[in-house]
Amino acid sequence: MADIQILKVSEDIYPELLKKIYDPPEQLYVRGDARILSSRCIAMVGTRKATNYGKESAKRLAYELSKNGFTIVSGLAEGIDTEAHKGALEAGGKTIAVFGCGIDQIFPSENRKLSEKIENSGALISEYGPGIPAAKWTFPRRNRIISGLSVGTVMVEGHWESGAMITAKLALEEGREVFAVPGNIEIDQTKGPHWLIKQGAKLVENIDDILEEFNMKRLSDGEKPRKIDHSQLSMDELKVVSLLSSEPKHIDEISALGKLSARIIVDAGNKRCRKTASGKIFYYLLRAFLSFSVAVLAILETCDSESLISLPISLNVLS
Repeated sequence: MADIQILKVSEDIYPELLKKIYDPPEQLYVRGDARILSSRCIAMVGTRKATNYGKESAKRLAYELSKNGFTIVSGLAEGIDTEAHKGALEAGGKTIAVFGCGIDQIFPSENRKLSEKIENSGALISEYGPGIPAAKWTFPRRNRIISGLSVGTVMVEGHWESGAMITAKLALEEGREVFAVPGNIEIDQTKGPHWLIKQGAKLVENIDDILEEFNMKRLSDGEKPRKIDHSQLSMDELKVVSLLSSEPKHIDEISALGKLSARIIVDAGNKRCRKTASGKIFYYLLRAFLSFSVAVLAILETCDSESLISLPISLNVLS
């Protein structure tokens, strides 16, 4: 067994997204690469009693999301979790298994070999110390870690009272994206995803439905995903980054789409591109523009109708 690394919530290496949930674990026990906990993660959850359709959907989505730069987070359970991990591994991607017991207690035992593969190319994590066995109360607790590490959660199959639904609801409460894969209306396994869709979750037929929520496009064959470190960004800043692309966007459009203030957008722009020369120019020009706009608004608020007549002249002088 590999050495176990312990990450304290007060440490920089502790994943920033997880710190932001209501009740982050005080510490995480990790086997594998702890650095990937701060990569661009997406959770994939569902029932243990999955249909063939559900298993195939989970594996395919995980495979393609991995190819497009996402780290797949799931719970190593039978059914959907297992297929999600396998899909990521087959894609040569990264995956994280979150345990509801100590990470020396492989549960279910049938997934021991799978857990070894995950440890070698990803991470096994738990808030429970070595030797702690799985129990009914530990699994609902671990679900907040699955959603807390992730920018979004994809539910493939599960009853509306299932553990997967707990994870999806936690993601909603934390303001993360929630996606659901539709299925056969005659079976219980689709009750959860269909309920989520009714509540406004994004219906997923393929990964394009997921990528567009993060303003991403599917990579072409052989194209490698661009690595972006999200570990030092707040949730608002992550939202700004997700709205940016190679195509220019007006600040008003970013503000409206993200429901964010100009100050948050400027700060996010600072972290995203200020390190480069062109980024510095953009940042300071944007700051100057916003300061000027605020000054003009202040003038308008204090002007009466007669004063407004002379305002264009004042603005000409300022320009």
